[in-house]
This record gives sequence, C-alpha cells and structure tokens, in this order.
Amino acid sequence: MLRRSFLLAAGASALSACSDGQGAGSETGRAGGTPIPLKHARYLKLQRHDGYTVARLRAPVADQSGGQAQEQEAVLVLAPREGVEPRLPPALRDATLIRTPVMRIAANASSDEAFLGQLGVKDRLVAVGGRVSFDDDVRRGVMEGRIGQIGYNWHAPPNLDVLLAARPDVFLMRLSDLAHTPVLDRARRLGVIVAPTFAEDEPTYLGRAEWIRLHGLLTGREAEAERLFGQIEAKVEALKTAAALRPAVPMLWAYPAGGDRWVATVRGAEQAYLADAGGRNLLLRPEDPRKWSSETLATEQILPVADQAQVWIVGDLHAAPPRSTVVESVSPAFRADRLFANTGRSNLSANAYDWYQTAFVRPDWVLTDFVKALHPDLVSEPFRFLKPIARGVYK
Repeated sequence: MLRRSFLLAAGASALSACSDGQGAGSETGRAGGTPIPLKHARYLKLQRHDGYTVARLRAPVADQSGGQAQEQEAVLVLAPREGVEPRLPPALRDATLIRTPVMRIAANASSDEAFLGQLGVKDRLVAVGGRVSFDDDVRRGVMEGRIGQIGYNWHAPPNLDVLLAARPDVFLMRLSDLAHTPVLDRARRLGVIVAPTFAEDEPTYLGRAEWIRLHGLLTGREAEAERLFGQIEAKVEALKTAAALRPAVPMLWAYPAGGDRWVATVRGAEQAYLADAGGRNLLLRPEDPRKWSSETLATEQILPVADQAQVWIVGDLHAAPPRSTVVESVSPAFRADRLFANTGRSNLSANAYDWYQTAFVRPDWVLTDFVKALHPDLVSEPFRFLKPIARGVYK
C-alpha cells in the first residue's frame, strides 16, 4: 500500500521524557499551571505557568517490526527568548527547553511546513525534507540552496550534516519508522533542539489541525493560531450542520491499486470526512485505532456495493490504471459523471501534492470539497483538493 505517512497508525517519535504526572509543578512548586483549553487534540496538552508554557506531547507508536504498540511522550518548556532562563521545578528537569519565538526552523514533515505557512512564518524555514513542497517559495528556496534538504520523515532519517549546518533554533521532527530513533538521539547529543510532532497521529481531523496552537506558541503567533483554528472549527461545524439536514448519499472512496486490488477508505479521520459531509460509506468498517484508515480490498469486495455508489472518489496520487473501467461503470456515479480525485492541488512537474501537506492544517477546506461533491447546492466556492475527473482517469 503506497499511502503516505498520514494514513498510518504509526509514525510518532520515540522520545523519552517525563510522564503525565511529572512536570505538574510551577516555579514555586504549586501543583499545575493554567491549562490552555484544547477541544480536539488528544496527544497535546498545554499549560501556562509563570514565565513559561509547558507542552506535553504523547502519542501511540506502532512497532513496525511487529511488536506491541508503545505510547511515547515528550515535554517541552517554551520560555521567552528575552529574559533569564526560567527556574524549573525538579519535575521538569528532563524537559526540552525552547526559547521563543523560534526564528530558524527545520522540519522533516510536509505538514509542519503547512502549519508554518498558514501562520505566515514559512520564511523561517532553514531546512525541510526536500524538493517536493507544494509551496512554491519553499521549493524554490530548496532548489536555490537557501533551504537545506534533510530528508522527508516517510523516506529516510534526517541528514545530520545538513541539519547542523542549518543551525535551527528547533527541529520539528516526525518519525515514520522507529528504526530512525538512533539518529534522533544522536541529533540531541549533538546539541540540536528537537521537538516531536505527533499531529498526524491524531485520530480526528480537527485534532490534527489543532496542533497549530503549538506552532503558534513556538513562533510567537499564538493569537493568529487561535483565531485561525477558531475559523476552521466554525466552518466545519456549519458544514456538518447543513449536510446533516440532507439524506445521506451512498458513496465510495476507493482507488485502483493494480490488478484486482483497490485501496479503500473504511474508517478513521478520512472516513469522518465522508460522514460529516453527508455521505454513507458503502465500505465502512468498525473503528480500530490499531488499524489504518484504508484497507486493500479485492474486486470481489468492491463489486457488491459498487452499483449503489452515487459519488465515487476513485482518483488518487497512487492510483494505478486498471485493465478496464468495468468495476466503476456499474455505479450511478460513473453514469452521472460524479467521479472525483483528491489531486486537485497538485503540481505534477514538481511531484508536489498538497493533499499530504495543507490538508492536515485546513480540514475546513477538505470538508468543503466533500460537501460540494455530495451536495453541490450547499457550497458555492470552487473545489480545492478534490476535482471532478473523466471516466477512466485516476489522477
């Protein structure tokens, strides 16, 4: 299966830090701080203390070698760049101290590039994964050598030589393979300040987007982050309310994977888009945090429901041309030209696809597209990530 990291249950970094019961003291030893309310994120907690903010990050990590999943965690202390270093209680002695706002940032995940871009601080990037950013300015900076290439999280561990040369204030690091952990440990020993990013592991699409609050704290754009997320949340709620008043539309989200195999969305945050947009996923499976949101199915599993699909998301970056269109041709979606691909924001010449970048940060844009595909009269704005495609087209 060639889905990228955001469809995986695994991929958070194996960072050791204080447990949730630690770090609860303030400078004076008083228990707790003032929580910064988060509504959707499960793997991020924020507390404001006198002179600093504590970010607690925790996410499940699947052992890709077949072992038991583990829960990994880290604690960050964010303190103003100006002023003396804060006096921390013993419970925070192992926390990572980051002086904010950070002005030089490295990131090995496209989603973190998008968070920074939405906050208007992409010019602070000094190193990214490589040359396939959907953002033209970032990609140009990489091509011109102004931004270093450290390797994308889903492809390889970071190039430490490039990372050290870039001299970031913080390295926003995501691991898609626990085999990269020794490189992470070495980076920390070499003096690189590492902050893990678990946004892509969040089980809900709003939970993923709410990590923009952490990016706002890191970059001094807290108010902007709070305002933007409030707009995202309000738009999502309005779309869900409007779609809930309509009969659910039978649909499929499955693309050909070659031969007689299909990759189908069956659960998870991706399935939630279908449900919240007023769709009825004909291949719905029970929720299971141990499993991916998509499954590879045989043609025999698609055909029994294909003739009910009034809308079909059949195109994908990784779609393989089938031998024929005989499977999807039995559907009302095929006959009514209601076939779509999720490649609307793509730069084919640059091999850049925003579905794996800004879609994490702007679920309101994604949900708008799904509502428009299912209930066209409810949305007047144009498609962004989705696009209508002709029969037999899968990109």
